[in-house]
Amino acid sequence: MKKIGLLVIPFFLSANGTLQEKVAQLEKEINSLKQDINYHQEDLDERIPIIEMVEKKSILDKINLSPELLLRFDKFKYTNRSIEGETTMIYGNPDYQPDGTYNRRTDYTKEFAIASSLRFRLNMEMDLGELKFHGRMLYMNASQANERICILSRDIKTGTAGSAFDIDRAYVDYTMNTTSSYPFTLSFGILPTSGGTPMQYSQGKKRSSMFPALVFDMNTYGLIGTQKLGESTYARLILAKAYTLRANFYPYQCNRENIDNAGVVGLYSDTAFHFLGNSLFSFGFNILRSLKAHPYLGPDVDSSDSHQLGNMLTLGMGLDIEKFANTQTTFFIHTALSNPHANTQEDDYKIVARADVNQTLADGLTYDGKVGFTEADYASGGMLSSNGYALYVGIKHEVFTNIQMGLEYNYGSKYWFSATQGAEDMFNKLATRGSAYELYSTWNFHRNLNTKLAFMNIQEEYTGSGWHFGEPAKKDATQTIVSLSIEAKF
Repeated sequence: MKKIGLLVIPFFLSANGTLQEKVAQLEKEINSLKQDINYHQEDLDERIPIIEMVEKKSILDKINLSPELLLRFDKFKYTNRSIEGETTMIYGNPDYQPDGTYNRRTDYTKEFAIASSLRFRLNMEMDLGELKFHGRMLYMNASQANERICILSRDIKTGTAGSAFDIDRAYVDYTMNTTSSYPFTLSFGILPTSGGTPMQYSQGKKRSSMFPALVFDMNTYGLIGTQKLGESTYARLILAKAYTLRANFYPYQCNRENIDNAGVVGLYSDTAFHFLGNSLFSFGFNILRSLKAHPYLGPDVDSSDSHQLGNMLTLGMGLDIEKFANTQTTFFIHTALSNPHANTQEDDYKIVARADVNQTLADGLTYDGKVGFTEADYASGGMLSSNGYALYVGIKHEVFTNIQMGLEYNYGSKYWFSATQGAEDMFNKLATRGSAYELYSTWNFHRNLNTKLAFMNIQEEYTGSGWHFGEPAKKDATQTIVSLSIEAKF
């Protein structure tokens, strides 16, 4: 046994020497790997900022910036001859009549000196294939921001500073199945829901909203799902919240309400085809749910003076035809229906006299002691009680090369309500309860530069244009506006 043990000892000594050599070799290889890792890490530390910089530059290279600059001048005149049931007087104001009983709301004409405005937009586009970004920054400055040309009364409505800056577009389009013949696109963010068809024709540009302006022309944020149904047919579902840009973005009028809260649900479809020219047929509906809004009656009236009065459903359809009958003529016709669904809530901007708190009509206050508008009933009540309807037609023709002339007409009934709080039209003519005519001519004297001369006449037949509440009263009033603008687009 001892002999066997003595024979095995050299074998173990030999094996132990081999094991030590292998351990040493492994340690050497590990140290070598550590050195390589440290070297490559240092290399990565140097290269990563360069790689990130290249990636950022690549993305920035894909961003397209296109500015727009518009300078506009308006000469405005307003005549209000009568409002049925209007008895509101001006009390103790020597600027009108010594006895202080001059009617505050009717039988007057007001005219302002030429008003000016400057609008700057910066459009941003980025195309990453199935993912796209769209944005638009907006700046506005107007001479009438502090003395607003309102159609509501002879009063001058004062506001805050004369300029405003905001972002009215910032959304992403994500197409999930680009290789399909019927792709689906999800859009989210501050949505393109103002400046819809056919308003683009008088502005000399492509439509900037997915929806018809007569039915839906508002500022919103939320979601839009677009499903392609055919070669030139699309269906769109919108789920969003409505809001209104600050009053300084709409300096020339106040017949549009400020949206304080409203959910938006809408379904639209449009299809392009050949019918007497290049035609686009659009139709759909939208619902303003839990609509809460208040008219611009001055800076003292805000969301605390309004209530959720119910829901408003608006349905519409339209046909736009370009190159009509193989000519340089564009023709369009749109129609819409507003269908209110009231709850039991009411808004009240009616001036009252409360003896229990020593309140008089001269105070110009409502029952709750807030800023009032009139002593007549049309300034108080719940959601509109009946359906309204509207018609919008127009024609545009290229008279000479780079010179176009156009004529537009729209009519709104007694109870017509249009969701046009975000309309790019300063005078919000599509909300009119009555008739509006606009004649214009544009001259494109450079591919990036044009000028426009326009005349607009609005005949108001009922009170409350742009309002969603109260019982409209018969009205006889006229607005005339002559405007001249010059615009650069790049």
